[in-house]
Amino acid sequence: MYKINIVFFSCLFFLFSCYSKAQTENKATNTGTHSTDKGSFSFNTNKADCITLPFGYSDLSKRTTADDILPVIQDENTLKKINALKFETVIKKDLVLLPEEYDVLLPFSTTVNEKYDRIKIASDFLCYGDYSLYFMAVYNTVRYPEPFIEKMYLVSTKDGKLIDMKRIYLNHQGEMGFANYTLFNIDKNYIISLQDYEFTEDPFKLKPLQQYQILPTGKFSRYYDKDGPYKNEEEQGTVKNHLKEGKWIETKSNSSIDIQKHPEFTDPYTYLEADYKNGLPVGTWRFYKLLQKYSEETGEPIINTRKKGPLVYTEIYKNGLLEKREFY
Repeated sequence: MYKINIVFFSCLFFLFSCYSKAQTENKATNTGTHSTDKGSFSFNTNKADCITLPFGYSDLSKRTTADDILPVIQDENTLKKINALKFETVIKKDLVLLPEEYDVLLPFSTTVNEKYDRIKIASDFLCYGDYSLYFMAVYNTVRYPEPFIEKMYLVSTKDGKLIDMKRIYLNHQGEMGFANYTLFNIDKNYIISLQDYEFTEDPFKLKPLQQYQILPTGKFSRYYDKDGPYKNEEEQGTVKNHLKEGKWIETKSNSSIDIQKHPEFTDPYTYLEADYKNGLPVGTWRFYKLLQKYSEETGEPIINTRKKGPLVYTEIYKNGLLEKREFY
């Protein structure tokens, strides 16, 4: 999976530097200033502003139909709670690069924030031991009379050092009434549940619920309820201490594949041979073209026909960070 790269860190340092400048121009209390090689930035460190858990959308695993989910998406009370995080400081810039995981729904790997969008940092935040996790919202300011939060990220920090980030919310309004959503819930044990929904002509698709935890290093990692062998339609491997461990096979949609540059891909699926240690990627990951057959009736892939095709690219990880990517 993608991990934060140098460009990403540089952009986030810039983002928080802008935040610091905005804070000095507005009345603010209980802020901490932290120095980095990119300068200094300030943000709220008042523990009184730590949010209470659970927070987000409850019972996501039980909402499996369009009739179940539509009232939740339209629930004004939850939206009020999210807006009550106090997204008060606008971050002004031209562009922010925020790499997504390779299999995330609707990736925004190069233009999370278009020039017409608006990014804000919330004053209220999540306290987790020595770590502070801040909510960052990206507002859509076009096509609709009132700007609304289209994407929301949870940014992990410690002593001013930016550790990791995870997109936890999506409200993407497409053409012809099509829409994509990601809803989240953070329980009292700091387990983050994410559920993706897609409303299309099908008309409704539900992706498997994914859960994440905050590691002792401050990074986010997939969380699984049970240890031992794990297998579903997209991935298989071993779970140890609720984390991915050792060799895994993953057959998922891959946002790194540019179909225009790789016309041999009729769809962006890859067959991945991955390696994990304590939930984080390590060593060499090998991405192959996924070969699979499709149902003539539905057009959906037939899971038991999936197999490994030609090698497309490799990634090398060290300490959970992507160091090199090479296409073949």
